[in-house]
Amino acid sequence: MTSDVESITVNGRETSTSEAAGFLASVKVGVQTVAVSNGPLERTFEFDFCLAEEEDLCLVDQALEKLISSRELSLNAIDTFIMRAGRGVTARRYREGVAAYLYGVLAREAVEDPGRVDASGATIYEQRYNSAVSLLSTFDRPAAEAICGLVALHYNQFELAVRKTNSHRVSDVAARFRSLLAGGAFVTASLADRSHGSFDRALSDSVTEDLLDLGATALDGTQSSMVTQLLPSLGELRPQDQFKVRLIAAEALLAVGDIDGASRHGEALRHSKETGAWYAGFRTRLQEVGR
Repeated sequence: MTSDVESITVNGRETSTSEAAGFLASVKVGVQTVAVSNGPLERTFEFDFCLAEEEDLCLVDQALEKLISSRELSLNAIDTFIMRAGRGVTARRYREGVAAYLYGVLAREAVEDPGRVDASGATIYEQRYNSAVSLLSTFDRPAAEAICGLVALHYNQFELAVRKTNSHRVSDVAARFRSLLAGGAFVTASLADRSHGSFDRALSDSVTEDLLDLGATALDGTQSSMVTQLLPSLGELRPQDQFKVRLIAAEALLAVGDIDGASRHGEALRHSKETGAWYAGFRTRLQEVGR
């Protein structure tokens, strides 16, 4: 739809508004430059069309499967993925989103400086993750859903991660965190049996993988050793990951009767704006165990 337009050009060619609309509606791939004017007033717009065909989407999925099966993540491996997936021309945004995430994982896994930042102070790997979600959020593909779910969990966006039901482990762990924070009943049995068939296991970075395993652990006292093994490295984690670890640790330690340990982690979360409902119930249960 146009209004107050006296003249219009598409890619430098003057045309009518109706012909321009018809042409733009037919385009599937590529950047189209549209300039409109009304007297001395002029504005130029660029529309980036990338409507993916199923065949091209499948080519990206196949290239990703080959990368996963190679069990190698490196710059060369990502370049090979891009080259293979590049044959699916209309799936450019899907390919770019997956590649952005892979570059993010590589940056986070960097041995020398996983927390590397750019000139603005933003963490490099999180920039890649954010770019990936921006590109992949509109794609209904298992890999896209897994990546968006993993990034949502990374940022403690549990409500968003719960919706990624094709990635069972991400969805179930996020649902547990959501229930905990709501102060309601939560699953205490292990969630690990839901991991089979989840794409997230192949795509998660090592830190997220550890946190997913921790988030899926039983909270009935039978697997508290898994929690205590991770606690010594708590200070090395980013605050949002410490939040997840402390929440699980408080419940796991309470389940085995470790009042001091449970209380220590509970108190560390006490003043967070997200934990009010959880802490009220946790404090009551802590007092009951301590009697």
